[in-house]
Amino acid sequence: MNNQEVGQILERIAALLQLSDENPFKIRAYRQAAHSIYNLECDLYDLYAQKRLREISGVGKTVQAHIEEILKTGASAYLEELSRQIPETVVDMLRVPGLGPKTVVQLYQELGIDNLADLKDSARAGRLRNLPGVGPKTEARILQGLQVLQQNADKHSIGLALPMAEKLREHLRINMPETEVEIVGSLRRGKPLVSDVDILVGTLDNRRVGQITSKLANLDIREQEMDRIAGLLPSQIPFEIILVNPEEFAYHLFTSTGSKSHRARVLEEISARPDSFCDETQIYHHCHLSYIPPELREDRGEIEAARDNRLPQPVSLGDIKGDLHMHSNWSDGSENLIDLMAAARARGYEYLAITDHSSSLPITGGLDRERLRMQGHIIAELNRQPGPRLLRGIECEILKDGSLDIVDDELKQLDVVIASIHSHFRLDRQAQTERLLRVIENPHVDIIGHLTGRMLNRRPGYELDLERILQAVQRHKKVLEINSHPYRLDIDEHITRQAVSLGIKLAVNSDAHNRSELELLRYGILSARRGWAQARDVINTWSLAEIMAYFHSS
Repeated sequence: MNNQEVGQILERIAALLQLSDENPFKIRAYRQAAHSIYNLECDLYDLYAQKRLREISGVGKTVQAHIEEILKTGASAYLEELSRQIPETVVDMLRVPGLGPKTVVQLYQELGIDNLADLKDSARAGRLRNLPGVGPKTEARILQGLQVLQQNADKHSIGLALPMAEKLREHLRINMPETEVEIVGSLRRGKPLVSDVDILVGTLDNRRVGQITSKLANLDIREQEMDRIAGLLPSQIPFEIILVNPEEFAYHLFTSTGSKSHRARVLEEISARPDSFCDETQIYHHCHLSYIPPELREDRGEIEAARDNRLPQPVSLGDIKGDLHMHSNWSDGSENLIDLMAAARARGYEYLAITDHSSSLPITGGLDRERLRMQGHIIAELNRQPGPRLLRGIECEILKDGSLDIVDDELKQLDVVIASIHSHFRLDRQAQTERLLRVIENPHVDIIGHLTGRMLNRRPGYELDLERILQAVQRHKKVLEINSHPYRLDIDEHITRQAVSLGIKLAVNSDAHNRSELELLRYGILSARRGWAQARDVINTWSLAEIMAYFHSS
């Protein structure tokens, strides 16, 4: 069992508990443990052998026992027990965008629908509308969600695929230190959803690459030819190792990165042989272009900008000075404030905003007025110590009418106020737009979180008049958050580029619920780069004084 597979078992336990209407805190414990395991930089077996499983964020005594059982036997008796009450296939129905746990249980218990195929057939036949609260509109929404699910059936989150690609790349580099090895394709361009993992290797010893690749655990080689090796990584992610002449590595690094239209346009200008180039910069200079970073290579004006020396210098992870969205164990996070401060110090941050949920989202154990004040006193005491500054903040719930669940007198005492939607996703375009506009007009709100509400491969964004929203954000000098969680990235490169063109400022935040998830920031940075954002556009590349001055100017 690899880390991803163990995490997936814990996720399925959490989903079955949710369908069983279990205690929200119990559900959250399994989800937090799964997320921490997904983001581990070491092998779970190593921690188990060293008796260090409890060091994983979110892993308590009970969850630890389940992990140990999974590692020993490859299975979970607890998962099997839960599956006898509700079949595991029912969990797959939770993946349908717009289909919540209560409706899934209702479909199973009253109509006996326990898989996606039966769900689709029943919705098409109009059999679902016989249930209380389910009408033709719900059936249509379910069919639409199933279509979205089918369209993305072969797509994998960058948060799942990139760590696997990096592991394969490092395995090859360690065992072939004299060989150039790079991740290519859509992963190198930072696309949030990818179909496969592509690795480029410059070598004449193709047989040796195959031998070394076969030694990597949990990898299944299906094809091996003179110029390629292909197979499956964990979670059934296809991979391909492309083998090229070392003297032509730079040329093939360019061609195998794509995109197709970008590559085609540049290749039209190349008259030299593939072995003429030492690096990609030479390729672009050969075509009278400045170097174009991989994330920008989508044929969306970057070639023209490179020809005129108008390309942006995209923001990088090294530009980041802090994180403005972090949850602690005061709500649905798993870390205490002292440990979060230490994690920020270890990353060299100047500041870290503690933005726990407000109380209107019950499953998170959010903060009411009194608990928010208590947390503020503790943060003030911690800030007497040297090191990064903890900012007192909140992720405030946007209610259905656009009001907030914490009064203005409390909000104005905080350093950072994020306002986000976590409910009522199905409001029509006008109502949802008016809801957000009311929040944007609130002088105490600094950052708008979850602007579109999308969750990749899980839920489409809600309907909005984006033009009106962006105009209001610009007018009121609000900051838009690029949420770095790889299942969210809920401002895509298109919205990012629109925002940047309007002078709207962004915050690339982790939305971390434990210290390991601070690492997720890299996915948000990739998304920002794809949207042509520069360091000056991202406020958490600024000093704390500059951020506070900007907030107070709105």
